[in-house]
Amino acid sequence: MKHQLVDGVLYFYFYGDLDNLTVCNLKQICIDLIEKYQPKTVKLDFEEVTFVDSTGIGFVLARYKQLLKMHSELIICNLSKQNMALFRMSGIFQIMKYERNGVKL
Repeated sequence: MKHQLVDGVLYFYFYGDLDNLTVCNLKQICIDLIEKYQPKTVKLDFEEVTFVDSTGIGFVLARYKQLLKMHSELIICNLSKQNMALFRMSGIFQIMKYERNGVKL
């Protein structure tokens, strides 16, 4: 995972699988970066993500709840067709926005 802060927006760029093992390694890093920067918006870029499981969905929901407490917004970006279907089935787009773009590193 890579990240950058641009004009008050914190971007997280994920790659590979977003599964139990990956989430365990990334969770605290993301929590700490959000706390450090206190962004008004966080964008999660999934362009390079090949697989997401239920742990990955849970990770996204947990970041949403973290940001909600700060009155900040979470936006999901650049899902593959397969991952888009999974996120739609989860109902996540009823509470979060989706964009098909984003700032690249």
